Amino acid sequence: MGRKFTSAPRHIEVFPPFRLVPEKMTLIPANMMQVMCEGGPQPQSIILFSISNQTVAAVNRRGQVTGRVVGTAVVHGTIQTVNEDTGKVIVFSQDEMQIEVVRLRSVRIVAATTRLITAVEMPVYVTGVTSTQSPFSFSNASPGLTFHWSLSKKDVLDLVPRHSEVSLQLPEENNFAMVVHTKAAGRTSIRVTVRCVNSSSGQFEGSVLELSDEIQILVFEKLRLFNSEYQPEKILMPMNSQLKLYTNREGAALVNTRILKCLPNSSVIEEDGTGLLKAGSIAGTAVLEVTSVEPFGLNQTTITGVQVAPVKYLQVSSQPKLYTASGRTLSAFPVGMVLTFIVHFYNSMGEKFHTHNTQLYLSLNRDDLLLIGPGSRNYTYTAQAMSRGVTLVGLWDQQHPGMADYIPVAVEYAIEPDTTLTFVGDVICFSTHLVSQQGEPGIWMISDDNILQTDIVTGVGVARSPGTTVIFHDIPGVVKTYREVTVKASSRLTFTYDLKTSLTNSPNSTVFKLFITTGRNDVNMKGSCTQNQILAITQVLSPETLVMCHVQFSNTLLNIPASKVFHIRSDFSVEKDKREDSDVFKRLIGSYQMFFTFFVVLASTAFIFLAYNAFLNKIQTVPVVYVPTVRTPQPGLYTSTNSPSPFCSPQASVPRNQLARWVWSTRN
Repeated sequence: MGRKFTSAPRHIEVFPPFRLVPEKMTLIPANMMQVMCEGGPQPQSIILFSISNQTVAAVNRRGQVTGRVVGTAVVHGTIQTVNEDTGKVIVFSQDEMQIEVVRLRSVRIVAATTRLITAVEMPVYVTGVTSTQSPFSFSNASPGLTFHWSLSKKDVLDLVPRHSEVSLQLPEENNFAMVVHTKAAGRTSIRVTVRCVNSSSGQFEGSVLELSDEIQILVFEKLRLFNSEYQPEKILMPMNSQLKLYTNREGAALVNTRILKCLPNSSVIEEDGTGLLKAGSIAGTAVLEVTSVEPFGLNQTTITGVQVAPVKYLQVSSQPKLYTASGRTLSAFPVGMVLTFIVHFYNSMGEKFHTHNTQLYLSLNRDDLLLIGPGSRNYTYTAQAMSRGVTLVGLWDQQHPGMADYIPVAVEYAIEPDTTLTFVGDVICFSTHLVSQQGEPGIWMISDDNILQTDIVTGVGVARSPGTTVIFHDIPGVVKTYREVTVKASSRLTFTYDLKTSLTNSPNSTVFKLFITTGRNDVNMKGSCTQNQILAITQVLSPETLVMCHVQFSNTLLNIPASKVFHIRSDFSVEKDKREDSDVFKRLIGSYQMFFTFFVVLASTAFIFLAYNAFLNKIQTVPVVYVPTVRTPQPGLYTSTNSPSPFCSPQASVPRNQLARWVWSTRN
């Protein structure tokens, strides 16, 4: 009987070829575009990128290619893995793509048609002189280009930036694409001028500082019957598409549909008797009759036209609409926002299709700022703004690449102020221009209240301990945005005070003020505080409870603790630009014994919070000269019949260098 040997199982995966997309990339100097990858083993191992000529362009570990000087190069993408038997690194799969860095010789305005009816819209955008010089080639340069648009007649049409439907106002650097809104019959010219931000960047060919192009648009009136109150409805469908008809009598009555007439022939459109329209492969028109047989014996009939036509262009619009406080605008989508892109299709006159069957291809110039994918409905995409920056989104028909639209998606923080340098003890008054449709503010939330103590009603916070947390602002049903806050440990306390000020128990004595700042800068309060936030600081957050103060005499031979002489009270003021420890010494003198009150006021720019690791076992002291005087007891003041105090004598004054001193210190 033979022996049986069984080998260890091996994992086998069949995968499509690994490819770099696109096959060729054209860039201007300083413009960046990311190499995308398709196929290969899933999940993919680490992809290593390299370039044949680093003088022409550079590529980083993410595959982001940045043009440098005019020339050509080859980018290599390699998937490597470790052999299970030998332990050696082997090349699993690889591909390469061509890189060409060019200067722009000219620009042109791309418009799907130059003849439009009134009350329609159409996208226009800028490209280079060749088909390879798309907006991907120049729209993400740093230093970049600016785009300036103008009209010869503004009463014929409006030219508005992208995302204006959601109340965004993009800067000139992102306005390579616009939307035409036709208003009245007439002819007008659209002109674009493209300028370099840095004339020495070598982005334009020759010594020119700007490039321009101009097109003419003819707007004509839409055909109307009688007047606008009696307009027949029309269904617009592209070839080889389907549309399911629904009426408001579904379920309540028996609804029948039939095609009365087709031109040029019956293959233009078909109807299956249940309300499903199927367009054929040729353009034409048809007449559709819809009849509702009511249960009470009456019939309703409506007749509408159906037109089958080719798609001329597509346009991407954004949702939802954003609302801002009066007089405020947004130049970018808020970080964290979830937005929806909707693709609309139009015929050669600018009329919108009711259905479509186009196979779309989505492309990005980079994939590290937006998280984007198909939406819940056809021809929609859902994107979440993950990080700050500008992503160029391109959509085009796979069978007709010339039918395309490009939109810039700029993402920025909508929550202010800048929290880059935040230290323990800082006070941050958060704010945003975003409001609800009714003009109401949203709700503030914090991911870790131990790091940043926050009042969720007003949005003011106090940095309590080092760490990273996230502040959210949520407007239900519209937008939820956030900002990450990293709180660093303060490495020092800075005291500022008047060296000429001394303490005395004489009436109306001057106030001793001590200013305190933490961290590396002189400002601890961030943002502009509203009145409600100021109230929250003093009434809700109570920053004075975070202060630990200690007083002691510098003369260690004294047998009375300074805490028996001075009473320390913490308070907080938001009316100054620095934190202030205002040591107000009021005279409470008896015949032989003194009692002073020591006020500590932390002023506006920050709460000082000392009880954390950076300051443990560390004391900072401020020496203050105390000059006692002799007074008779006053009504209401504390008095004692004990022996004269050693701190005050009714005899001759003591020389200044022999005066008793006390030291105020902060102990953590």
